Amino acid sequence: MSAGAGSPLRGFYPGAGSDLAGGPIDFARSGVVWLEGEAVLIEPTGTGKPLARLRDGRLVVGGGGRAQVLAAIDRWYRREARQRIEPLVEVEGQRLGLEAGKVRIGNQRTRWGSCSTSGTVSFNWRLVLGRPEALHYVVVHELMHLRHHNHSRDFWNDLAAAFPGFREEARWLRVNERQLLQWKPRI
Repeated sequence: MSAGAGSPLRGFYPGAGSDLAGGPIDFARSGVVWLEGEAVLIEPTGTGKPLARLRDGRLVVGGGGRAQVLAAIDRWYRREARQRIEPLVEVEGQRLGLEAGKVRIGNQRTRWGSCSTSGTVSFNWRLVLGRPEALHYVVVHELMHLRHHNHSRDFWNDLAAAFPGFREEARWLRVNERQLLQWKPRI
């Protein structure tokens, strides 16, 4: 699913529509964090409360020590993920006639998302590192598990109908999975 002018992604992601399928993300680069496939410079203040906020295209991070700065960046990522995922779960749930009971944001080491039988959908905050279309795919994938608690043929058929470009996004996640799941900011 592209993020063109008519895409549902346009309203959720400021950078939607940029071609993040192009070159690989340089995860070895220091002094930056990654958001939607774009590098954001880290600007540590060296003092103050350990908080991270986007300001003028930079991530301004307070805190006196490295551990405080890293903890602030981790909290910032979780907030960013929640701000992107919750509205998408709501809109896609309405579109598909599916309702998630609760949305959980975590740091799973081996998966992008999950759906419990109680209706809780869980997502890895690291999805916001990469392209928005991949995150969108995972949201729709997990919502489909509210209808099918398996990966049956019916599940895949319904997913293909709900998100026709799912194969491309699943492939992108497989190719980039190791780097995305292992990435840590280098400051």
